[in-house]
Amino acid sequence: MRARSVSGVLSPGTFALITGSSHVIYGQSDHEIHGEGFWGTYTDAVVPGQFTVEGSGVSTGSVLKWFKDGFASDIATAAEKVGLNPYDVLNEQAKDIPIGSDGLIVNEYFQGNRTPYTDSKARGIMWGLSLAHTPAHMYHAIQEGVAFGTANSLAAMRDAGFAVDRIIACGGATKSRDWMQMHADVANVPITLTEVGDAVVLGTCMSAAVGAGLYKDLPEAGEHMVHEIEVIEPDPERHEQYQFYFDKYQRSFPLMQELIHEVVDQEAAKH
Repeated sequence: MRARSVSGVLSPGTFALITGSSHVIYGQSDHEIHGEGFWGTYTDAVVPGQFTVEGSGVSTGSVLKWFKDGFASDIATAAEKVGLNPYDVLNEQAKDIPIGSDGLIVNEYFQGNRTPYTDSKARGIMWGLSLAHTPAHMYHAIQEGVAFGTANSLAAMRDAGFAVDRIIACGGATKSRDWMQMHADVANVPITLTEVGDAVVLGTCMSAAVGAGLYKDLPEAGEHMVHEIEVIEPDPERHEQYQFYFDKYQRSFPLMQELIHEVVDQEAAKH
């Protein structure tokens, strides 16, 4: 029994979004599914008789940290001196940036791509910059890029016939209500937040409870131990506005992929 069952993703059509320096998304199906751009299905991986599909973004929260450390260190230092979370300050500064970040698109493949391209040579792209853009635009565009990347992997699963009815999220990104709303709006899927957001701790406790005989299986343990506190519904109007920029995000990497590979190979040859 795997600890990541913490999120309560124990029935077909439900997905987990596990956030941190990277994003992991996985879901359950009642039948075997295969396709391009995701992993699986894995038989009996979480629940006997079910099938698990999985996708992942290598660089998500780590790209925000890269920006904070390299381009907003003054803000981070000032925030920490007065006991504030630097990300809360950055979120506040970027809250009024419009959808699409005034034409700035970020592809977040800073350390390669796991899904949907499975490309270790993939690298980040930032395009559409103008003299009107500010650091807050860059931060906001990175957040949008991560949400686009998550939706891109979900789209690959949908193309294979996998129904994504809802997402249950955990991890560091859930501390930003606005960023979770962005994920919901881009993917057009409700996102549920749970009382305990530490997947490892609660999942381990659930597995231990089943092993000790307190519950017969993980689904029963989930019913008693996973408590939902909020459902973030996608905004249909915002979802529609995001489609233009999501389309540009999806199209940009394949257009640049060959050039990126050439540069990566050139740099590798120097070492």
